Amino acid sequence: MSTTFFEKPKQRKPDANPLGLRGVDHIEFIVDNADQWRDFFRDRYGMTARFYADEKTGVKGRRAHVVGQGRINFIVAEPQGRGPEADFMRWHLDQHGCGVRDVAFRVQDARHAIDEAVRRGAKSVRALDQHEEFNGATIAAYGDTVHTFIERKPHTGFAPGYVSVPGVVEEGDIHFAMIDHVVANVERMEEWVKFYEQVFGFDLYMHFDINTGRSALMSKVVSPTDGWVKLPINEPSSKNSQIQEFLDQYNGPGVQHIALLTPDIMKTVAAMRRMGQDFLEVPDTYYDAEFDQRIGEIEEDKEELRKLKILVDRDHDGYLLQLFTKCVFARPTLFFEIIQRRGRAMGFGEGNFRALFEAIEREQARRGSL
Repeated sequence: MSTTFFEKPKQRKPDANPLGLRGVDHIEFIVDNADQWRDFFRDRYGMTARFYADEKTGVKGRRAHVVGQGRINFIVAEPQGRGPEADFMRWHLDQHGCGVRDVAFRVQDARHAIDEAVRRGAKSVRALDQHEEFNGATIAAYGDTVHTFIERKPHTGFAPGYVSVPGVVEEGDIHFAMIDHVVANVERMEEWVKFYEQVFGFDLYMHFDINTGRSALMSKVVSPTDGWVKLPINEPSSKNSQIQEFLDQYNGPGVQHIALLTPDIMKTVAAMRRMGQDFLEVPDTYYDAEFDQRIGEIEEDKEELRKLKILVDRDHDGYLLQLFTKCVFARPTLFFEIIQRRGRAMGFGEGNFRALFEAIEREQARRGSL
């Protein structure tokens, strides 16, 4: 495996953040059963139901729950009734299975964001839509994924027709603060790296190639100068790569995994395991003498890490701890990453990629796709 790093610019670029992005607002999943996936995120990820919408609340064509914790908001939406929205959602499910439709960004000014994005080459798929709660507009991204720009207004609800769910209390041992990064699998990586550079003003943060001898991929990470949004983009470099399997199963490019940042990965992973979440297997040999040489001194107890199968990787600014779930939907497509950063660590666990890649290869072998 070879890894090449690109240092982030030391100074803010003159055109940094041209769209006025403030971070990820929410991620929308189109699913086959909104109630089931609300319960999944509640029962295995410790999230709470925050809002609900359907035809009775004034939203046509869908039933949807908003679940979340900290600054994370997931919409899980299923088609309801007939009409353009419901018909599109059924088509999306037939084409892709359950998966991410929208990675939505919070912006300072939605009108400016959509106008500037289109001027820079983006394709508009929904013109500026103004509401009491927010202003929003949407552009096309890779495959059938879109990005919505959301300008929220103070002291308002989530969206028109979304009613607040009473009695929401965030408690327990699972603590998620925010989305750390969102990873895309595409067929032409360079095309989408250039898209985020030109349209969003993002920088090429780093790139790396992975080859285990059985399969391979190439990955590049794009991020704004300030680093508060990080978007790794993967491309297959072998026919039996896990990335190619995703593209085949999902019928095109899409979101491969979402990394959830936690301040205490030990408690979070332990609780998720108790609640039934399956993670990729990590062999005990991962924690041998080379582990100590590679990682050095850390705050966590190594035996507890071994017990919970948590991966550790160090960069020049600190270290991170991470673990990856198995695929959560019926098709072997999307999974989640649980991540904690120590110090000023800004990497993605590059030293763990071989362990991750080989773990996913074992899952591919069980499915007969490798």
